[in-house]
Amino acid sequence: MKSSASLAFRSARTAIRRGAPSRNIYYGVNFPVTKAKIPLLQSTADDRSTSETDKHILAAAVAAVDIDLGHKIDAEKNWRYKYTNHLVDSLKLSAYNEENAMKISQAGIDYMYNGFDFFKMDGEVIKFNDALENMKGTFHTGTVKGEKAKPSRQEIEIPYKCFHTGEYRKLKGQELIDQVSKWVDYGTIEADSGEAIKEVVKNPQWLDLQGKHFVLLGATSAMGPFQLLKELGAHIIAVDLDKPAIWKRLIEEVKYNSHGSITFPMNTPFTGQTGHDLYAACGANIVARTPEVRNWLMTAVPEVCKGEPVNMGAYTYLDGELHVRVNLACDAILNGVIQSYGPEKCTLHFLPTPTDAYVIPEAAAAAINTNHANAPTWQKVIETVAGSTMGKMVPNKTIPVKREDGSTVHIMDGLMTTQGPNYAMAKRLQQWRCVLARKQGAKVAFSIAPATATASVLSNKLFAAAYGGAHYWKPVEIFYQEFSSAVCATLLLHDVHNPKSPANPANQVEGGSMMFLSQKAFHGGFMRVPYMFTSIGEVAATIYFWNLFKAALGKFMKKPQGKAAGASVALLFAYVSYQLTLAGA
Repeated sequence: MKSSASLAFRSARTAIRRGAPSRNIYYGVNFPVTKAKIPLLQSTADDRSTSETDKHILAAAVAAVDIDLGHKIDAEKNWRYKYTNHLVDSLKLSAYNEENAMKISQAGIDYMYNGFDFFKMDGEVIKFNDALENMKGTFHTGTVKGEKAKPSRQEIEIPYKCFHTGEYRKLKGQELIDQVSKWVDYGTIEADSGEAIKEVVKNPQWLDLQGKHFVLLGATSAMGPFQLLKELGAHIIAVDLDKPAIWKRLIEEVKYNSHGSITFPMNTPFTGQTGHDLYAACGANIVARTPEVRNWLMTAVPEVCKGEPVNMGAYTYLDGELHVRVNLACDAILNGVIQSYGPEKCTLHFLPTPTDAYVIPEAAAAAINTNHANAPTWQKVIETVAGSTMGKMVPNKTIPVKREDGSTVHIMDGLMTTQGPNYAMAKRLQQWRCVLARKQGAKVAFSIAPATATASVLSNKLFAAAYGGAHYWKPVEIFYQEFSSAVCATLLLHDVHNPKSPANPANQVEGGSMMFLSQKAFHGGFMRVPYMFTSIGEVAATIYFWNLFKAALGKFMKKPQGKAAGASVALLFAYVSYQLTLAGA
């Protein structure tokens, strides 16, 4: 006999077929019910407010060390636009001492595992934790080896195209070292990030990844390390959607363009299939089949790694609420391997965003003040005119926090409400897992990635325009995804090979776990920018449009009086273009 949840699920599906309004049906990991349409029954027609759930998650996490603050978070009425304040408050608590950081991280994750729902394929709705414990399904394993000969010499080569000039270079060897030094001197990246990249360049033996194992959840991610790992001969254990086109690309890239190998989940036994027969049998939806992927990987890793270290990363990205759901699924999968294979044999890897709140190094905090003092006059004029009244060009003031040991650390609030609370919660889950995994003895490769002009970002005209003008704020630089992917993969190689890296839990980081999260940051200048980035975007977009139209008009207005007229028209066009873009964003 089917459960009431299953019957309700089927009723909701029938209602959809008949044209009745209802939420879309998503199998797998789902937000919990916040308001049931029918008491005592669960269905896809129920209200599953992501805002309410995100708020409850953070409240539960904080309440582990401060019940009053937890209640305050839960009582917030304007969560959509006030969530950033509460995230910063939670960071203050975590920064106070290690006990707080551990308790908050564990309580937040526990709430998600116990609270979220899981929609089974037969329509039954159960709790996410119950699904992980009771669903025993799994996948078969396939492996394909690369046929390309191992090169006699390998070196890191990073494709670099300047976002605002268009200049393109392939950086390698001494040229890469010199450019990294320039970024460090300018403040675009932190010094320890620069040293890590230089160490990889100076140790070419680190580039031989044959026999090294890397689990990639979301293997085709634009920001993921697949390309570099493939070229260096790594053994890649890949998980991605069950779409033949994806697996044709992944498998053929390794088979014909690598001396490494690729292992993957299959719905049928691997009997040497090739071509479409193989590609059609590969892959798994991480959100819809979380327990099965977790079970498979917990078995596959010991089988193929044979006790050797394994490096695991989650590179999935989805919009809105799906980003929380896929990150929770990835967390369960990765933690399952950590606990079953042993933390000491695992390295965890994420790609954190610069648009978040972090405890930052003292040098970065000081640089913010210096850059503000030396900001151009026009920036200070806008700050004076529109800073306090319109929220434009707001100084990026760090928040001092006195720790239990008497030391003081500084928090940078880089959160952007335009990205929304779901994005922030997904990133918070990653930070919580890193804190706990490193405490348990796992290596954690966590280097803040730069703001990157991915296809999805550039599709938003307002974001694209803001990126186009961002370089006017020292030391910000925007990078293309090919560059960011290669840089982040290079930093991962450093953490895998260098025992002195902060990724190694044996190396204590002064300032605790929260300071650890900002080590080796390739933040693109965001950690040292003199103004809060949330207050720069609209001004940067206007400057971008100004330059765009000024250049076009300059071709037709060569005379002095024409230049003045052209500047006026350009400014008008810039303002109108910005307003039109804002209206359509």
